[in-house]
Amino acid sequence: MSTTMIAPERSYRLGRAPGGLPVLGNALQLFRHPLDFLPGLRHEGDLVQLRIGPATAYLASTHDVVQEVLHNPRTFDKGGEFIDTMKLLLGDGVGTCPAASHRRQRRFIQPAFQRDRLTRYGRVMEDEAAALARTWRPGGLIDAGTEMSRLTTRVTARMMFSADIAADAVAEVQRSFPVVWKGVYRRMIIPFPLLHALPTVANIRFGQALRRLDDVIARMLAAYRADSTEREDILTVLLNARDERTGLGLTDAEIRDELMTVLAAGVETPASGLTWAFHLLAENPDVEGRLLREVDLVLAGRPARLEDLPALPYTQRVVAEALRLYPAVWFITRRAVTDTRLAGHPVPAGSSILFSPYALHRDPAVFADPERFDPDRWLPENACRLPRNANVTFGGGSRKCLGDVLANHEVTLALASITAAWRLRPLPGHRIRPVAKAELTTGPLPMTTEPRA
Repeated sequence: MSTTMIAPERSYRLGRAPGGLPVLGNALQLFRHPLDFLPGLRHEGDLVQLRIGPATAYLASTHDVVQEVLHNPRTFDKGGEFIDTMKLLLGDGVGTCPAASHRRQRRFIQPAFQRDRLTRYGRVMEDEAAALARTWRPGGLIDAGTEMSRLTTRVTARMMFSADIAADAVAEVQRSFPVVWKGVYRRMIIPFPLLHALPTVANIRFGQALRRLDDVIARMLAAYRADSTEREDILTVLLNARDERTGLGLTDAEIRDELMTVLAAGVETPASGLTWAFHLLAENPDVEGRLLREVDLVLAGRPARLEDLPALPYTQRVVAEALRLYPAVWFITRRAVTDTRLAGHPVPAGSSILFSPYALHRDPAVFADPERFDPDRWLPENACRLPRNANVTFGGGSRKCLGDVLANHEVTLALASITAAWRLRPLPGHRIRPVAKAELTTGPLPMTTEPRA
């Protein structure tokens, strides 16, 4: 008589984070040295308990457990410390809304990211990358992060609002958004609302900048409603969207939240990716040499266009590897909405669930030699050996970022366009260390602009 052997399910370890302090728990470790603290927790277990003040949170520290979180969005809903703070800026946009309303909101904004609109966005990216490069001078000194944020802010604002009536709006977004983003981070790391209600200079500037952004959106909404001209931008998509069941459109408040979500995602992820790419190229001359040869062969000094992307495979791999090593969204939170189990262990309702793309992308069980900058790990024959969704730069499951393709296109086109004309050289002796703010930054990155023949 024969029997069928059934492989037992994997047993996941439940661990506890070391080094907690009375009252504070692991909060100081998490907020002072997160990029050292979080990757090390994989050695404590697949699911790790932390104390953040009086509350117990759970870190999903391995790829399998994170996928369980991402693919059960109604059980592990948007929430927790990171998301709750982001709602100050984003409201209930598609990136922060609860699972119950996510599908409806995603249907409203999804047409803005369909392939037929990428051509228009590609022209904006080409124009702005070329315009930025024209402002540089041979031997000039720039801060790479500041310059890349200037670029991606203008690109995103022009994708939101057509340039024919929105020059002032684009300029206001460029002025106010960095102030708001800095204030959101401050509220994230110092979660004491009363402190942020005090009339300090920083709090006043944050409130003023947030009101200016809200005013820009309100003015653009009024202008678009008064003018029925059809435009190829995100605001037009949102104004035209209708609920397929009720036939109703979005309210002004809902449109505001979606535009703020687009702004936050469209500025920070591509700007961070570009800044890290230039730093990594300067640190790895062999990789830079391969990229420059590809760019020169395809572009011959001109800016990159959307149709050039298939001819720039190495440039695309450089971008993928920069985003793996330094994902802009380095820390994500969810909230358990009911008593449940995760990795086979009980998790009470209301618990924060944490995971870190930065830590996951450095797991040697998933990525060989994970600290090495190796664009060729994304060659098809190499990438196919990685677990599905090994790269969680843009999240995963039904809540995966809608703009992931657009962001990759933007970073690739900008990187190719700039390197076709310039090399960015680091200042001798300047060292950088990743800075975990609301996004993962290089901190100050002074570089000199060296024209290429």
